[in-house]
Amino acid sequence: PAFDPNEYSVADPATFSNSLIEGVYEMGSILKPLTMAAGIDVSAVSPKTTYNDKGCGSKSGAKFCNFDLKARGVVDMQEVLSQSLNTGVSFVVDRMGNEKFAEYIEKFELGEETGIDLPNEAAGNINALFVEGAADIDFASASFGQSIAVTPIAMIRALATLANDGKLPEPHLVKAVRYENGVTRKIVQADEIQVLKPETAATVTD
Repeated sequence: PAFDPNEYSVADPATFSNSLIEGVYEMGSILKPLTMAAGIDVSAVSPKTTYNDKGCGSKSGAKFCNFDLKARGVVDMQEVLSQSLNTGVSFVVDRMGNEKFAEYIEKFELGEETGIDLPNEAAGNINALFVEGAADIDFASASFGQSIAVTPIAMIRALATLANDGKLPEPHLVKAVRYENGVTRKIVQADEIQVLKPETAATVTD
């Protein structure tokens, strides 16, 4: 957006915000590989596990459907990801259980700041899965990226576990900062957390 650098104080503050780290959104279907990875990691499903896709389902008195409202019949987990089936990832959560699914959402740290070297980072909101009496529909919705909201950088980091042998990386912009006086401060990389088994990450990547 355009603004006068000599009068930046009168510009819309949103001009200077970084939505990748400050914005919190319901990310939708890009969360599905993480749901599938969690199900595979606890042996609740495998790539060849099948279910009967009826196009829509109902939980807690609320209806949810695939994006096109269409049923596919009996399909395996590969098709759940290939065709982005909401009913399919909800099935994965049913097989692994709400509590275990929520545990993985927490392990991916989707409700926390990543610690990236930028100001004003926001934390995600995954409270719907942890309130007392959380409804089944909230877990089903979260399986396909709704009812919980996260920052884009937190989502990128969580998905990166699939390319990082199941380890949750810590994102940084720089390796070190060199000051004018010649002193260099290295950015210390924290130990990566093993969220998924390496074979799970490889399976989902394949």
